[in-house]
Amino acid sequence: MKRFFAGLLVVGMMGTVLTGCKSQGTDSASGNAAADASGTETTVLVLANSAPASEDNHMYQYCEKFKELVEEKSNGSVEIEIHPNGELGGERDLVEGVQLGTIDICFVASAPLGNFVDDTLAFDFPFLFRDYDHVQHVMDGEIGTDIAGQVEEKVGVKFLSWGVNGFRHFCNNIRPVKSPEDIRGLKVRTTENKIHMETFSALGADPTPMGTGELYTALQQGTVDGMEGPLTWILPSKYNEVQKYMSLTSHFYAPSAALMNQAKFDGLPEDVRTILEESAEEAESYQLQFCHDIDKQMAEEAAEAGMEVIPESELDMDGFREAVQSVYDAHPEYAQILQKIKETE
Repeated sequence: MKRFFAGLLVVGMMGTVLTGCKSQGTDSASGNAAADASGTETTVLVLANSAPASEDNHMYQYCEKFKELVEEKSNGSVEIEIHPNGELGGERDLVEGVQLGTIDICFVASAPLGNFVDDTLAFDFPFLFRDYDHVQHVMDGEIGTDIAGQVEEKVGVKFLSWGVNGFRHFCNNIRPVKSPEDIRGLKVRTTENKIHMETFSALGADPTPMGTGELYTALQQGTVDGMEGPLTWILPSKYNEVQKYMSLTSHFYAPSAALMNQAKFDGLPEDVRTILEESAEEAESYQLQFCHDIDKQMAEEAAEAGMEVIPESELDMDGFREAVQSVYDAHPEYAQILQKIKETE
């Protein structure tokens, strides 16, 4: 919450610029619509994310598809103004901005939602999801629907859709990693996520939370030995340039979420609300297929660029799962939902 209060003044000052409308004519009194030269009103909605503006990035793909669909379905009467690269803040800042109404829509990883809805943290457990089909059945089924409802209730926002944040893989500069023994002793950059840190501790590594702005230099200088993340983040961010080995472990999967300010959503005409909901659902399906298709391609690109890429078939997957069982044992409060996820077909 300290970051919330520290950023409140700045966010508030930015609000009149970042949300509402733009026009070739005169803004309406409400600030929610503006007339163009022909007198037609255009509603402009700000959509923010923290991902790189790269066609290879999964968040970029969701946001661009959502924008395309909304503007097409509305015949241009609704415009989506995308702010990528953390231009409007980190992911927690974006969620808070949507709560406050200074940002209309954000597309973020599920991790910040764990501050409000405990069950979202269940998605972070290691080796939980089998593949993208399993992901889709969980997120579009009872579990995903129930947690989306909890987010709406406890965060106080409109939940537009789930999205994909990708399966995460392991890279490092020291040695090829094929088994838990190979990770022991390595200093690994992780997110500030309790389950992620506990997982790498269980594997014998030294988990080191670090901001993405510092990571490239830290890998280059040997401050950390390795990192983990989705391929659609590793390659567009050029982390493959400063690491030698990539292991396709798929050790974590985490969803993303598209959230909208509730008051802004409620204040729109019914047909526009329907367009936003339909476009978010279609963008989710598009993004899921994109990630499914591109993961193999990006692993090949990493190998062509000089990395030694170790496929899952060469990894001791049973050994990895056994090594991290202690993480599951330490959190009996998640046992029920984790079992439901595992049993989802």
